[in-house]
Amino acid sequence: MNFSIKGVHTAIVTPFDKDGNLDWDSFEKLLDHQAKGKVDGVVISGTTGESPTLTVQEKLALIRKARAYLPESIQVMAGAGSNNTQASVEMAKLAVDAGADSLLVVTPPYNKPSLNGLKLHFSSIATATNHPICLYHVPGRTGQLLSAAELAELCAIEQVVAVKEASADISLFSRAERISQANYLSGDDFTFLGSLAVEGDGVISVVTNIYPQAFRVLYDAFKAGDNPKAARIHKALLPAIEVLFYESNPGPSKAILANKGLCQNYFRAPMVPVSQESYAHIMNVVEDTERALSDLGVEV
Repeated sequence: MNFSIKGVHTAIVTPFDKDGNLDWDSFEKLLDHQAKGKVDGVVISGTTGESPTLTVQEKLALIRKARAYLPESIQVMAGAGSNNTQASVEMAKLAVDAGADSLLVVTPPYNKPSLNGLKLHFSSIATATNHPICLYHVPGRTGQLLSAAELAELCAIEQVVAVKEASADISLFSRAERISQANYLSGDDFTFLGSLAVEGDGVISVVTNIYPQAFRVLYDAFKAGDNPKAARIHKALLPAIEVLFYESNPGPSKAILANKGLCQNYFRAPMVPVSQESYAHIMNVVEDTERALSDLGVEV
């Protein structure tokens, strides 16, 4: 399939208002922030986007808005995974009709199908949509760790053009990337630089909700051969990357974005705002991070 997923992609948060409705004004601000940061793509209704709390119609509305609002150069990837193959097929078809350029499909969580079951799951979505798929491997959330060989077998499905690899295991990332025909993107911000060093193709990121320009500069510097510059940006960002999981994601991200006026600090249960104690710590880290990035000439 002639479609490439690479570079810097943001797993974007979903903004809500105080009544729990989608906050479209804030969504435009967030999309503007991503466009200004020159990302290659955004992921709509992923885990960071609180997808379990969204209705199908809300997911489709977000996809339509993102695709209509952003320039064509920025890809829109839509979350379409579940542990019910038929439900994933239906969501994937609707997402494609809504304008998604590609689909993010997690390996089915909790029920942990066999490799043959995984092949059936992904091939069913591929056949139903004939659309580019990014396989999401996140064993910490699904309870299923795949081997490099198993990932490569799933990547043999023509429409599986990329893998968001979030095992936090650079060795697995490297072995899988070497024997697969798909692009491999880091799914853990702290492994982004390391993944590039083993010929990874990009990142699907949380920290770029706040600092898209920083990962843009890091990626471009590495690709241009300026590894020291990429390493300096990585080191400057590490405290922020870590603090985004100080409480459950996307709590810290929304706290920071609200502080910057880019969205409101509202959630849908079971997600809640961070505690006051955590908020103070998070903002201290943000202040230090932005000072470090500014010293490197990176726009924040």
